[in-house]
Amino acid sequence: MSLIPTQLHPTWKAFLSEEIMILLDRIEASIGDETNPPKPFILRFMTTDLNALKIIILGQDPYPQKGVATGRSFEAGTLTAWDKPFKQVSLKNIVRLIYKDYNGIEAYSAIPSYSDVAKEIRSGDFRIAPPSQLFSNLEAQGVLFLNTWLSIKPGEPQSHRHQWQPFAEKLLRFISAQKPDLIWFLWGKSAQDFKPFITKGTFYESRHPMMCSESYPDDFLKSKCFKETMPFISWTGK
Repeated sequence: MSLIPTQLHPTWKAFLSEEIMILLDRIEASIGDETNPPKPFILRFMTTDLNALKIIILGQDPYPQKGVATGRSFEAGTLTAWDKPFKQVSLKNIVRLIYKDYNGIEAYSAIPSYSDVAKEIRSGDFRIAPPSQLFSNLEAQGVLFLNTWLSIKPGEPQSHRHQWQPFAEKLLRFISAQKPDLIWFLWGKSAQDFKPFITKGTFYESRHPMMCSESYPDDFLKSKCFKETMPFISWTGK
């Protein structure tokens, strides 16, 4: 099966029961050959050590633009530097929240725009790993960036939603049973809809980082998800 990573970590083998393998066969036949991300990266999460995980950031489905999706939620594979133009607003706001917490900003109105944060990154006043390293550095610390619907047809968001839904439900049940001490970041309604399948864990819930406003009581930029986990995760990737 071409969906199973060649560097499958042994800790995921228990999940790959006959039932799951049959389900993956059906999914692979249904989604076709043209996918975001490419097939070798769809189940990228299985290359990580399940036992080493501390935090799971639950995304929805991959970016629709061809070549951008990497198999990690929220990572933009075409981005080479934080001051280069890119469209992914969610990622911009993730960087803004990291900036806020590492600079001890409390007032919402004091959070700078993304363009201002990017200027400080470029000047060296704010140190954060480049886009090509940040996600891998966080993953090495035990942060898993996991989508629930693991592929799409390029240019068509949620196009494989129904194929992946049963798989995602079984996957989350398995992970939470194996790692009941995990911390889960559930950003937005789509991620929060999967909470019933996560049997145990600690949760940080907020609105999705795509749209931020001080008027939202549960706005993403008000979340303490990064601040309260900074003692054991370096969110700047440094």
